[in-house]
Amino acid sequence: MHRSIGGRHYQEDRAKHIDDLNELIPETTTGDRSIRRALYCVFDGHGGDACSEFLFQNFHKHLLEKDNLCTDPKAAIMATWDECEEQFQKRMEARYERNCKNFKPKKPDDKPKFPGDGSTSTVCLIEGNKMYVASCGDSSAAVIRTDKSLEKFTREHHTIDPEEVARIEAAGGEFVQKTIKTPAPFPFCCTKMTDKNLGKPRAYPGGLLVTRAFGDFQAKLPIAGGIPGTIIHTCDPIREVMIEDNWEYFVVASDGVWDGLTDAQVPKVLKQELEDALDDYGKGEDNREKVRKKVTKGLVESATDSEFWRKNQCDSDNTTAIILFFK
Repeated sequence: MHRSIGGRHYQEDRAKHIDDLNELIPETTTGDRSIRRALYCVFDGHGGDACSEFLFQNFHKHLLEKDNLCTDPKAAIMATWDECEEQFQKRMEARYERNCKNFKPKKPDDKPKFPGDGSTSTVCLIEGNKMYVASCGDSSAAVIRTDKSLEKFTREHHTIDPEEVARIEAAGGEFVQKTIKTPAPFPFCCTKMTDKNLGKPRAYPGGLLVTRAFGDFQAKLPIAGGIPGTIIHTCDPIREVMIEDNWEYFVVASDGVWDGLTDAQVPKVLKQELEDALDDYGKGEDNREKVRKKVTKGLVESATDSEFWRKNQCDSDNTTAIILFFK
């Protein structure tokens, strides 16, 4: 796993990787402990790190409490998903109440704001040769096969997805596209200005670039100015996939990777980073961990140094990647 703060002033990404989940499963939970179980999660926070930190500290704990974790992993993940949203809402409501009690307005019409912390979530649970993948927001998980093809197992819930746009507008939300003035194309560049879209449109209420996330109660709760049904925490149906012999890498990463690099670039970057790492450390078993760390770091740095950020006139995002190596 590797994280980069990118061009931001603070780090809101969190990542959890548990290579042996069986060690943490309570003895009272029914299930075959001889089957390998592992958990890999990326939580991309926004509006503050309270939500991503909550998920980092608590998602796996709530999952481990589920009696059906070993017998019905999908149901266990779904129950944990909803439970984490409920628990974080209670925590933010308590924080809001404290803020109200201690609030000192600077102007007569000043009012305390409901905490706006939110987070995407991409969770991958391995059980034997099966993988269960759940996600909300724009973090993603993808397999890179030995033929260098890439397949994502998640759908990115962002503000340019037609289905998500229609869902939010039907619930009463709206989208606003930020633009900047730029010179018109030649030969009018000296006399006319034209509007250029700056990034993706933002969903309102909330002003968010994702359409699904944990937290973000300023967009969800009427008491905070939100509209129920616009921004939701629900994930798509959990993907259940078989781990195949032609898998080379499995990448779980925040949108800093998937924005900075195209799906076609990711396999090429991994190939180059692996070649460089083997040149540095060699193929010996003793060097395997060093090679994998260098490859993971190289993917993240390639994303943060991407031309994408300069073209869109913005600083590179917090960027996090967990890579599972199958070869």
